[in-house]
Amino acid sequence: MNPSPQETKQLLQKAAACYQQAGWLAEACRLWEQIGEYHQAAITYEQLGNWAKAAHCYQQTQNWSKAAHYYQKAQQPQAAADCYLQANDTLKAAWIYVDSLQQIYRVQAQLTNFVAQTEIQALEIQLITARCQASSNKKAESALILREQLNPLLKLLTPSQQHLYQWALKIAQVLTRPDLTALIYATAYKAKMPNICQQWEQWAITTFKDATGVPKQEPVDELATDEFEVVTVNSKGEIINRVWQQAQYFSEPLGNGIELEMVYIPGGTFMMGSPDNSLNRERPQHQVTVQPFYMGKYQVTQAQWRAVAKLPKVERDLNPDPSIFKGENHPVECVFWKDAREFCARLSKATGKEYRLPSEAEWEYACRAGTTTPFHYGETISGDLANYDAASYTYAEEPAGEYREQTTPVGSFPPNSFGIYDMHGNVWELCADPMHNNYEGTPNASVLVLKNSNNNYSPVLRGGSWLNNSGYCRSAYRFDDTWRISFNDDVGFRVCGVVGRT
Repeated sequence: MNPSPQETKQLLQKAAACYQQAGWLAEACRLWEQIGEYHQAAITYEQLGNWAKAAHCYQQTQNWSKAAHYYQKAQQPQAAADCYLQANDTLKAAWIYVDSLQQIYRVQAQLTNFVAQTEIQALEIQLITARCQASSNKKAESALILREQLNPLLKLLTPSQQHLYQWALKIAQVLTRPDLTALIYATAYKAKMPNICQQWEQWAITTFKDATGVPKQEPVDELATDEFEVVTVNSKGEIINRVWQQAQYFSEPLGNGIELEMVYIPGGTFMMGSPDNSLNRERPQHQVTVQPFYMGKYQVTQAQWRAVAKLPKVERDLNPDPSIFKGENHPVECVFWKDAREFCARLSKATGKEYRLPSEAEWEYACRAGTTTPFHYGETISGDLANYDAASYTYAEEPAGEYREQTTPVGSFPPNSFGIYDMHGNVWELCADPMHNNYEGTPNASVLVLKNSNNNYSPVLRGGSWLNNSGYCRSAYRFDDTWRISFNDDVGFRVCGVVGRT
């Protein structure tokens, strides 16, 4: 009896896995492609260093950004530019057109019609313009633009935005201006870019036969890269866009195979609060600048809580099993604000790194992840995207959904563009700040309030929970925890870390 198509696919999957385990990666790739497992094939081609094949497979999965990246590594600039355009990343495509393909007039036409929506895009436009000037033999104009962008470069440069540094460096090299090249290296050093001192030293030795004055690299965080799909919905709750994104993170081992994954959140400026909400405590909407930080990929789980509760006491005892809804991978709940702080203190003491609760501004910035809509998913949410009471309440035009009446395992729903999960629903999340009635007089930079731990302290809760309707889950919603002081089966937390001190 001949096997069914599904059975055949399963056999080929097993064969490909065996090939991969045996180290026969090329054969594994051939089978992955044969059965349409292009994502797995792409990852394996990366291991082989076959960038063109990796790019092709990522293209088959419509992961356009990844495909573009590997087409660039394979020195296929036209294919890379085409993929960036598919990813709606017009400016990265424009850079390839001017830098690799020398299609200056096409780039100038693109820039004429492009309106920058972010500070990063504004900087990208300036660098592309400088590159066009350099190729047009307008070297003085190009150098002037480049020098003027050093301060914005320092402000915006992060490990996830390395292309800004690479573009600036390429312009200085095209201009044959070692003075500008050194300034760009210095700017990247101030921004704490990884491996920058080694690159700077190698350039100095090659150019001047001397690396005197090049600073030594300070310890930096070793970050891995995570890839995930981000979805956007319309007012009916229908998914209208799917985009693959990347985030950088590190894992903090807690013992017995338990880890705490911390995602790098790039700094930036955003509008905090709601312009049109009737709740005065979300007004006035105001601009806030947030410095880079780390945030837990997930809400703290019961397994993580139990591991840290075993660590030496700092100020207060911790109940190792406080939660009502049991599950190692479920969020811990029924914890006081003081308990959450004790968790951070024990973790900090044990690791030598600084862990804490997020400020309210950091929490909203991380939740929004660059969005301005009520939810990071878009105009509304649904029971398929978050754990809340979706049966009794709707926010916009989405259909009613499920009311699960308990917590769900962390990471059960799609993340936002920063790679953070469960920012809407599941459990309320404790912030470091005390509750205040509104945003009158609030500073324009993220401020932590970690003092005043007396019984009158009323911490802010964010994100909504399994118990609440969708309106409570909005990115801007603030809840005053005065009467229960954060001890309930719908209150948990996630931790933050300090960049450069991990």
